[in-house]
Amino acid sequence: MLLENLNVNKLFSIVFSLVLLLAAFYVVLFGILAGQSSLTLMFGSPVWLTVLLLSFTLLLLASLEGSQIAIVSLSDRSVEQLSEVKGKYPSAFSTLQLLGSKMRSQQYLAGRQFFVIVTVFVIAQITSFPQLSYLPFSNVPVSDLPDWINLICFKLGFLGALIVLWTAQLIPQYFANRYPDLFLSFPGNSQIVRLCLLIESIGPTKPANWMSFVILNAVKKHQQG
Repeated sequence: MLLENLNVNKLFSIVFSLVLLLAAFYVVLFGILAGQSSLTLMFGSPVWLTVLLLSFTLLLLASLEGSQIAIVSLSDRSVEQLSEVKGKYPSAFSTLQLLGSKMRSQQYLAGRQFFVIVTVFVIAQITSFPQLSYLPFSNVPVSDLPDWINLICFKLGFLGALIVLWTAQLIPQYFANRYPDLFLSFPGNSQIVRLCLLIESIGPTKPANWMSFVILNAVKKHQQG
C-alpha cells in the first residue's frame, strides 16, 4: 500500500511538473512572439529586441548564480587542489585570486546582488503579459480562465519566474556545484566577476554598508550591555 502511494505521488509530481514546464514555455515564448510582453506593449520594444534581452538577461543571471556557487566551492579546496585548478583551468584560478580577501569577496557579493536585482526586474517586465486577451496564437479568451490564473500567470508573471528558476538559477547552480572549476572557466564568467567588483566600486550598494554598520554597532553595544 505504501509503495502504491509512493508511485502515485511520484507520478503526480512528474505530471504536474510537465504541465508547468509546457505551460510556462508556451505562455512566455509565444506571448513574447505575439507581441504581448509588457516590455513590448508599455515600452515599445520590438519583438526581436525583447527576445534578445530575455536571452541576454537569462545568461547573465545564470553566470551570476553559478559563479557564486563555484567560487564558494573552490575557496574550500586545499592548496594542492587549487594547484590542479591553476594548471587545468587558469582563467578560473585567476578569477578566484581576484577574491582572495574577505573584503573583496564582500564587494563581489554586493555587486553581484545589484546585477541580480536588475536582471530579475528586466525579466519580470519581459515575462508578464498584463493586456493578454487571448492565449497566444489561439482563439481561447483569457477571460474564460479562472481569475486567479489570469492574475498569477499573466499579470504577475509567475510562469516567467518559473523559467528563470529552472534555466538561470537551478541549472547553473547544479552545474557549478558539481564542476565549479569548469563553470568558472566558461567564457564571460571572469568578466562578470570583474563587472560586479566594478559596479560595487561605483557606489550603488554603499547605502547597505552604511546601514549594516549602524545596525551591527547597535547590536554590539547591546550585547556588551
